[in-house]
Amino acid sequence: MRWLAKAFLQKSLSALPQAERANYLLQRHVTHSLPGPEAGFRRRFERAERHIEAYGEHGPPRPLSEAVFYEFGAGWDLAVPLSFWALGVERQILVDLRPNVRTDLVNTSLERLERLAADRGLRAPGGPIASVAEVERRFGIRYLAPLDARATGLPAGSVDFVTSTSTLEHIPEDELVPLLAECRRLLRPDGAVSSRIDLSDHFSHFDDSVSPYNFLRYSEQKWSLVNSKLLHQNRLRRSDYVAAFERAGFEVVAERPWRPGLALPDDLDEKFQGYDPDDLAVVRLRLVAVPSPDALVQPENVVD
Repeated sequence: MRWLAKAFLQKSLSALPQAERANYLLQRHVTHSLPGPEAGFRRRFERAERHIEAYGEHGPPRPLSEAVFYEFGAGWDLAVPLSFWALGVERQILVDLRPNVRTDLVNTSLERLERLAADRGLRAPGGPIASVAEVERRFGIRYLAPLDARATGLPAGSVDFVTSTSTLEHIPEDELVPLLAECRRLLRPDGAVSSRIDLSDHFSHFDDSVSPYNFLRYSEQKWSLVNSKLLHQNRLRRSDYVAAFERAGFEVVAERPWRPGLALPDDLDEKFQGYDPDDLAVVRLRLVAVPSPDALVQPENVVD
């Protein structure tokens, strides 16, 4: 199976001293999967639009031009933050555990945004950047890496809106609540969090023989054999994310789950057999949460 070959390749790469760099070079120069197709960039622009809609519905009563957006796990090409800029956001803070942004991929995003801006009547970004540092001067995007999103050191109550786009599913389970608790600390009382979460087995994205529920068949021990830090999948389900937000001091105010209508595996691992089938069946989730004024962050959520 192709997914197993990719899994073991990533597992091998993850053992290297500069695993992320090796993974980037492999995808950029060997498999040529980077940059991805332009249609993928436009899908991410649409996801940025959904975040902006959530800001309008649940965020603070401040115009986008005055708001401070915060995102953790910014990725390689800044597609979503640059889309926010095109849609009117003037100030953003991005944090990454490692400095993963690649100038060449950012410039590809800028080229694509230029074309999309012409189609949609949005402000255009102009020419390429020469360095990552340039994105703050030109687009108001402050990029901080390496920085642990569980303990950023940024001032409390300093951001209006937190976004995550296909990131939470890659956060190890024991790190999720501390990370969300830090988001709550950073948010102003009238702020909000908007998350787009992909709950499917990511190996199904490129191997048609694999169900989006494939990874629900394996025990923790077996899954650990193929689950690498380069594409870590925590396998959490919709109810797990809702519970994590609540434990971190949030109230979930909007959800949009999507289920593909496919059958769940007959051989579910016992870890997942206690879940409601409708809960297990969710493969994509849009979730909006606001700080719960009465909630207390549990001691286990604090990172020393």
